[in-house]
Amino acid sequence: MPIKFDFKIKKQHLKSTQFSFFIALFFVIFYNTAFFDALLNIIEITSARGILFIVNVAIVLTLLTFIVISIATLPYLAKPIISIVFIGGAAVAYFMGAYGIVIHRLMIQNAMETDANEVNGLFNYTLLLYIIFLGALPSLLIHRVNIIYKSFLLEFWNKFKFITIALIISLLLIFSMSKDYASFFRNHKEVRQMANPLNFIYAGISYFTTNTQVVDVKPIENDAAVNSFGKAQIKPTLFILVIGETVRADHWGINGYKRNTTPLLAKQQLINFTNFASCGTETAVSVPCMFSVLNREDYSDKKAKSQEGLLDVISHAGFSVLWRDNNSSCKGTCDRVVYEDLRNLKIPDVCNHRECFDEILLHQLDEKVLPVTGSKIIVLHPKGSHGPDYFNRYPENMEHFTPTCKDNQLQHCSKKELINAFDNTIRYADYFLNKTINWLAEKNPEYNTALLYLSDHGESLGEHGLYLHGMPYAIAPKEQKRVPFFLWISDDFKNANALDAECLNEYRTQPYSHDNLFHTVLGMLNISTHVYNAELDIAQPCRKR
Repeated sequence: MPIKFDFKIKKQHLKSTQFSFFIALFFVIFYNTAFFDALLNIIEITSARGILFIVNVAIVLTLLTFIVISIATLPYLAKPIISIVFIGGAAVAYFMGAYGIVIHRLMIQNAMETDANEVNGLFNYTLLLYIIFLGALPSLLIHRVNIIYKSFLLEFWNKFKFITIALIISLLLIFSMSKDYASFFRNHKEVRQMANPLNFIYAGISYFTTNTQVVDVKPIENDAAVNSFGKAQIKPTLFILVIGETVRADHWGINGYKRNTTPLLAKQQLINFTNFASCGTETAVSVPCMFSVLNREDYSDKKAKSQEGLLDVISHAGFSVLWRDNNSSCKGTCDRVVYEDLRNLKIPDVCNHRECFDEILLHQLDEKVLPVTGSKIIVLHPKGSHGPDYFNRYPENMEHFTPTCKDNQLQHCSKKELINAFDNTIRYADYFLNKTINWLAEKNPEYNTALLYLSDHGESLGEHGLYLHGMPYAIAPKEQKRVPFFLWISDDFKNANALDAECLNEYRTQPYSHDNLFHTVLGMLNISTHVYNAELDIAQPCRKR
């Protein structure tokens, strides 16, 4: 007689509070490896008090997770909601473990504003296994559970009672080791943001309550105009602003990096500033911030979205404004000017089956500036050094440093391979920027030409166990906050604007930041408006008028 195997899982019956507790315990045990690893690196476990504190934190985390899960455990909604949390928690567990990142509102915003190519660059089989075993499989298993609910009033009372008890016990546990918790929260805020799934639930709610509101965009001026000095110039201005992506200053050859990652730029007559800070550590913050009149200390996403920015002011002054993108959009900064998305063009030699390289930003650019019809500013937004798949950011024939990391799981690569891949992106940026400058120089007979380059933020390459970017600014390492910035100014532009290049070079080691961009660009374009602040205009001291 043949033997039959029955793999059917027997349906379980659990009260709603039991279900919530087991789910919370499951999360704490299987989704918080990164959290407890960080905790063990901080707390001295050779002492009894250190061990007691870790146990205390584990219990508090379980109770707080239980409270959140209890709130979500509602008839008809519990299983779909918790399934989503399982999948989200699985992805968060992978990214925290693989790259050492923490989850906060700005990280959620960055994720929501990314594009398909960037998502594809992050995907790998390890992430898929996390999604399957910590996302899909638990989601299927909870559908074999029959959650027993009481009547509405009894269920409400039951939830209130157990949530209150869990909250009281949590507070008592925290107060019992208040000095340890005070030190922990004061000195290691980032570890709090690794508590999964509480981190991404809180960050997600924070994002959707602050970033999805319809905002009325208001002008910041009504007086922008080219001043008399600008109007007196014989030729119009052609100004290119390049917003680099994920380029850290200490890997920039002309900043003194040990490798010659910028050999072509080194031959150009640049005014290179070596002490420049970003406004944020992710594109979703840095790009809107640098185009806003707000300083970093005053910046908020809500404020920036509620008012016009640099490109609006330039447009009001009569300039033709064009944004060309090979990245994941302009983050709202170009919403009211001409925008061209070049990411999906199929141009031989500069595009492959996956994406276009940054040279695509120069495609048919002559058509945008000829014939001459007035002054223009063109913003180029390259893909730059966006990771973790650095090897995809440059053509194969421009792979200068070898061997390279060919994996988007950076922890699988050696330090040398990782650095080589990242440095190759800089070498390609050098090639692209040099080509852009040469193109701009060809337009000198028709225009006074100039170019300004700066990156949005830097990148961690394994220092302190961190990869990529997006750490909260207050605790982010310098690798994520120090970025390259330079000016290229044609002789005709210098003469027409009475700019002293030698004087500017004297300021190249002074501390500047994204706060200076708004006012420096307005000054270089001779735009007069009450929102212009000469003290933040880097070039102002060197105008000999």
